[in-house]
Amino acid sequence: MSIEPLSKREQDVVKLLLEGKSNKLIASALHVTLSTVEFHLKNIYAKYQVNSRMELVLKLRESTVAEIEEPTENRARLKFLWRNWVTSLREAVSIIGKELKMNNISNVDTSNPMTFFESIRVCFTKYADFTGKASRPEFWWFALFIVLGAGIFSYLDERLVSIFSLATLLPLLAAGARRLQDTGKSPWLQLYLLIPVGGIIIMGFYWAQPSIKNSNS
Repeated sequence: MSIEPLSKREQDVVKLLLEGKSNKLIASALHVTLSTVEFHLKNIYAKYQVNSRMELVLKLRESTVAEIEEPTENRARLKFLWRNWVTSLREAVSIIGKELKMNNISNVDTSNPMTFFESIRVCFTKYADFTGKASRPEFWWFALFIVLGAGIFSYLDERLVSIFSLATLLPLLAAGARRLQDTGKSPWLQLYLLIPVGGIIIMGFYWAQPSIKNSNS
């Protein structure tokens, strides 16, 4: 059963009511008479089909009122930023995906090629290991895993996306640092990621560089 929408004044009354204010304090805050507040409350009771202040509060706690639930705005903003990041990563993965198919000949350890599932195992095993090197397949297979995982979780539950992003952020940065070291570049280049959207595109090209040959110097 749908509930008739509240007027702007009724929403103001509800907001103050949920803050625990009495009818007299609500009237004072809204600069109206006590009888006006009681009139609005009577209309609100009728719309929510309740008979008392307590019933109204309990029902409002279970319902979703846009003007009252401000935390939803922060959640939506985090969701927007994360989806932008994943979208940019997906674009970078698609660019490098073609290259990876042709990269089993040079600059990769062809005697023991890195597979999709092996890259996930290695990156989680080296969860916060920023030392050493990572081949292109190791890094990009793991990046693909994150893109796929984020896409799946976004359809299931937004909270799962947040948990998944927190769980994979550190191993992704660690793998990215190892990938840069494998190309002979500084891991600090990952500071480019602080640049909105464009930063991850820049890093995509750095992460895509071929490995350098080991040299004894």
